[in-house]
Amino acid sequence: MTSAQDVSEEPWGNRLRAWRDGMNWSQQELVDRVVRLAYEHKEDRGTSLDVRLVGRWESGKVRRPQGVYRRLLCHLGAPAPDAPARAEPRLPGSCPVELPILSIASPTTSDGFDMGNGDPSVQRRDFLRAGSSIAISGLLAAVVGDGAGAGSATPDVVYELAQRLVSLRKLDDTLGGGDTYRLYAAESELTGHLLRGGAHRDSVQRSLLALHAEQSQQAGWAAFDAGWHDLARDHYRRSHAAATEAGDAGLAGNALAFHAYQLIGLGRPARLVSEKSVHAADQPGVDPGVRALLYSRAAWTFALDGDADATARCLGRAEDAFAIANGQTPGYAAWIDENELAIMTGRCWSELRRPLRAVPVLERALADYSDAHSRDKALYSSWLADSYIDAGEIEQAAEVVQSSLTVMGNTSSVRPRERLAEVAGRLAEHGDLPVVRDLLGGHALHPLDVRR
Repeated sequence: MTSAQDVSEEPWGNRLRAWRDGMNWSQQELVDRVVRLAYEHKEDRGTSLDVRLVGRWESGKVRRPQGVYRRLLCHLGAPAPDAPARAEPRLPGSCPVELPILSIASPTTSDGFDMGNGDPSVQRRDFLRAGSSIAISGLLAAVVGDGAGAGSATPDVVYELAQRLVSLRKLDDTLGGGDTYRLYAAESELTGHLLRGGAHRDSVQRSLLALHAEQSQQAGWAAFDAGWHDLARDHYRRSHAAATEAGDAGLAGNALAFHAYQLIGLGRPARLVSEKSVHAADQPGVDPGVRALLYSRAAWTFALDGDADATARCLGRAEDAFAIANGQTPGYAAWIDENELAIMTGRCWSELRRPLRAVPVLERALADYSDAHSRDKALYSSWLADSYIDAGEIEQAAEVVQSSLTVMGNTSSVRPRERLAEVAGRLAEHGDLPVVRDLLGGHALHPLDVRR
């Protein structure tokens, strides 16, 4: 018979593996659960766990994990390194001690970023505080070599990081923010780590600041797309601060434009922030392509505000700026093209309830839009469906929603689902039509949780 003492002396790695097997989880499934908990509890250090480290735990090469992992594993019900194994695996959530969640009230900053009202529901941890890390050691080794010091940034290092961003940004074409956030956040934190490390030559410092601003915008966009608004706000604020310090008005304006877009998604006033982004676009030296991007995004805010004149004015300025762009537009604004401008124009007129203007533009632009960009095509198509409803073309609207659901598939993005749910709610008023009844009665709209 095995005594309690015999069990307690069994290596923790063996007990962890036995517990994991009892839960019928693979090592990757354990990693996924720990990382998800880390995000939920704002334990940012816990988000860097990978299968390799779990293997080191179970093999006994690492006998006692870091505190953050002990807390997260405890919350899942795993055996503690200094406690006997249990006869039966505990269910997740049975940790006897609450995980620490360090929160701070969210101030309103003077740069136009609404950081919340201090209510506990919107308080959050400053998860990129000085000294924190998301896989920093591995990224440093990959970019600047093993044993790199904090002040190791050189022009070559900045170039390498910039090229990595170019490659990683392409993931956004086909993946949702829930899939890409960790990658973008890790790159942003790496550059922040280098900036905190010490003095660099002025040119290197400015390049690092601008790169950090771009990376933070990409990370903020992914967090926003995944529905993690507190993280998105933090990234946008850091981006604006870095771009302003770098003296890049266009990049700072884009951080404001992103934040305005987020405020709109949260149902909060965004006009003042958008006006500040337009002011940034008007500054000397801003690339025409960046101006086109900022004007078009401001037009969207004004359309949602019901201001048709300001919308038309900004759309016109965006077209004029794009017409003189020389093809050297910075990477963060390079996605803006003739088709994207047309889609933004159609979306604006759709929101202003001008279907005769919106439908022809959106039909042409979306016909040329690849299904490979599943998230964006599904999202943009929702405004075409809205305009069809406004024009009384209910059957066409239902067909667009159905095709959008097919294109979207299982993309890890909340925004197209929310938008299509809104359109489905409008279609529910026409439930007597067979095409609408078939759409709302099927399984396709189940994840949207449409209430009729």
